[in-house]
Amino acid sequence: MNARETTATIDAPQRHPLAARLLAGTGRVIAWTVAALTVLLGFAYFAAPVPLGPAEDAVSVTAMLVPWMTAVLIAFGLIGIATAALTWKRRKALAAAGALTAAAAALMVVMPWAATSRVADVSLAASFDAAPTTAPDATETYATVDGEALKVDVYLPEDAEDPVPTVVYVHGGGWSGGSRDESAPWQRWIADQGYAVYSIDYRLAPPPRWQDAVGDVKCAIGWVRDHAAAHGADPASVNLVGDSAGGHLAMMAAYTVGDPEFAPSCEAEEAPVTSVMTWFAPTDLTTLEADSDMPASADGYLTDFLGATLEDEPGRYETASPLTHAGSGLPPTMIVQAEADRLVPMAQGRALADALTGAGVPVTELDLPWAHHGFTGQWGGWASQALRPAVAAFLEAHAG
Repeated sequence: MNARETTATIDAPQRHPLAARLLAGTGRVIAWTVAALTVLLGFAYFAAPVPLGPAEDAVSVTAMLVPWMTAVLIAFGLIGIATAALTWKRRKALAAAGALTAAAAALMVVMPWAATSRVADVSLAASFDAAPTTAPDATETYATVDGEALKVDVYLPEDAEDPVPTVVYVHGGGWSGGSRDESAPWQRWIADQGYAVYSIDYRLAPPPRWQDAVGDVKCAIGWVRDHAAAHGADPASVNLVGDSAGGHLAMMAAYTVGDPEFAPSCEAEEAPVTSVMTWFAPTDLTTLEADSDMPASADGYLTDFLGATLEDEPGRYETASPLTHAGSGLPPTMIVQAEADRLVPMAQGRALADALTGAGVPVTELDLPWAHHGFTGQWGGWASQALRPAVAAFLEAHAG
């Protein structure tokens, strides 16, 4: 080797310096990790539920989280595209994983959007909207029962000239959790449509509250009727709205007027309500656990609420089911269901709709594709975007 060749060899840059190798290695780890996470999310989201014992609930919860991850999925998709573009010549397996990542992420965003767009106008830009911050116009105590103060948040429309219809909102939470302010953006939005909204507390399980909670809702309805005029609202038009367990309680209160097993928990005169709206709520407690794709969760909620298992107290489960009380003369009912709901299956709402329709009760059904239980918590989500105009239309038609 002559001097010129030696100098050239010494001066030539190394082909794979340490920093470049570390960077490339980190990039591969990130790409594989993103690919694995995306595939797992896709499996939970798209695959039919399979009996996995205790893991079945975990898979279902993962599927419920996917709609909240639009921004993350877009980022994963871009990482997948970049991975496939940069590695397709030298690392075929990684390139294939990148392509799979991009495809799966795109499907989890595009398919729900495309399906929901057939139901209502939905916007990708609006899907990133955060829930507006709001506060009630007033908070009062509607009753004190067994030493527990039960409160109500009041949301009023602006510049209302005539007495407006009232809406009593019953929060969800498996009968054992949740709070009256957790859906405050929805309550404010309903008020902005021209209604006086009253979001109420009720006593939570445990101990068993299958009668107490319904009695509290009825007590609140009586208080609203007595105080509506002071808020510029119409006491003759009381409409119920509830999500999940709150939807169940709203139906029970609306369907058991005068039933001594579900008496108001305070001195309140009962009267039929004008309409009732229920969002992803159970209607038949006798079949909920068996039909649910989250059986462990369903069993826990039901046992705490009813104080017994179905095997021990089948009559109690039947009595506490809105389906049992479906019959003629009930108020117009809107049943909103999430087609991908892993906790409350579609059969629950359909059974009630069939029973009410057969009894001559006006029923409005809204089935939201690819939506999961609790979708209203995502203000800008596709299902929430589709729900708002449907709610406005139902209230305009039936709230009086």
